[in-house]
Amino acid sequence: MTAKQTDNLPQETGIRNTLKRYSGPDGAIMILLVLLAILGIGITDISPLSSHWYWLAMVVATGIACIVMEWSRARENGLSVTSIIGKEALRWLGVLFAVQLVYFLFHAGRLDSENTGLVILLILALATFLAGLRLGWRLCVLGVIFAGGLILATYLEEFLWIVLIVVLAAAAAVYFMARKKPVP
Repeated sequence: MTAKQTDNLPQETGIRNTLKRYSGPDGAIMILLVLLAILGIGITDISPLSSHWYWLAMVVATGIACIVMEWSRARENGLSVTSIIGKEALRWLGVLFAVQLVYFLFHAGRLDSENTGLVILLILALATFLAGLRLGWRLCVLGVIFAGGLILATYLEEFLWIVLIVVLAAAAAVYFMARKKPVP
């Protein structure tokens, strides 16, 4: 092979290269959002009134994360960043309104504290998945992970903190595997 032909080959192959590509800032944002969502379910069970502000902040953080994760994609594809920001801001304002409606149902006695967090996570999962259909597949994956967390929390609620520890350990392992230099 000539030098020109080898320039087009990837420097690393296999799982390590894949982990490096997806464990950067976007991967860190996704892991952080998943952990915050799991924490939000626990906070809702312990203190429903405090969780109201937590979930509002979580929706804002997820909306901002969606915009940040797809910022470079927009520039690469020649899309207008301002139009993405405008449309996403409207989308996430709608999600904030839906979260407020869930808390309206909670204060009206139609939802209990255990179900309130789960319903909000369902809204967040759907909104993130739908944002991913427009902005990129990574957000679809994040929405599916939120939905998976919802299912886990539904059936394993008493083991939620154990699940959180396992997720943290797995995230740390993926992060350090990606950063480790291959041995020649």
